[in-house]
Amino acid sequence: MLPKQAVSFAQLRSEGLSKKEILALCSSLKLFPTPFKGIYYVPLEEERKAAFIEKPLKVLFQAVALFLESNEFYFSCRTAEEALGLNWQPSGSVHIVNPKISRKISLKRRTEKNIARGTWRARKIARILSFFGNEIIFHRGNIAGAKTRQTPYGRFALRSQIKADRKKFRELA
Repeated sequence: MLPKQAVSFAQLRSEGLSKKEILALCSSLKLFPTPFKGIYYVPLEEERKAAFIEKPLKVLFQAVALFLESNEFYFSCRTAEEALGLNWQPSGSVHIVNPKISRKISLKRRTEKNIARGTWRARKIARILSFFGNEIIFHRGNIAGAKTRQTPYGRFALRSQIKADRKKFRELA
């Protein structure tokens, strides 16, 4: 396991770890949870001790690639505006355009449930999940002709593409 990487349960199993070992790593928070079931983030020692993620958008990009099982997606709408510096107020939602799925994942609800449990571990997990925002919104759409820019943090829609996506996904944007 390389630090600062998102890994899936299947990858960990292929590296020779048993299910019990993987669950032990998760319960001791040596593997951080991501918004997706069975996908974890391997933190650096400093990140693990302080329970934070240095670059959450980069981790989210890796986790989404594992979740969708492809790199055919890009960040759009408010997420792209924030990354391009067009909007300075964080929205708390991450918009992802992809050709496979269309759904919302409410991270706010998951963090509230963890905080309500009241245990040390549940509070740490709530804090870790809060780095990814309040919700992740997947928009199903054709990405073939999309105008995007590749950065170390992922692919982001350009200004003209953001406007087109806002019209296309009006009810969710």
